[in-house]
Amino acid sequence: MTDDPNHMIAKVRQEQKRRRQWLTEGAPSLARNVGQIGVLGWMVVTPTLLGVVCGRWLDHTFKTGVFWTAPLLMIGAAIGLWSAWRWMQRS
Repeated sequence: MTDDPNHMIAKVRQEQKRRRQWLTEGAPSLARNVGQIGVLGWMVVTPTLLGVVCGRWLDHTFKTGVFWTAPLLMIGAAIGLWSAWRWMQRS
């Protein structure tokens, strides 16, 4: 948290905008909520799978067991979770 008054004003304006939008449009539909959950899942799964595929390819190329797969799996998961967290903070 910051004590910056401009930051606080921006947050209040953002909440007011969300409230006005909710009053005019109503609550989001079930389909929209399910769609958002699906997008969120793919945001985590895609970089994780890319890390595994790249790691397996490197391990196969250099004959290193799981030397590349394990760390690239972790890095892919971290990137996916970070991007999902950022997306949730924006919404």
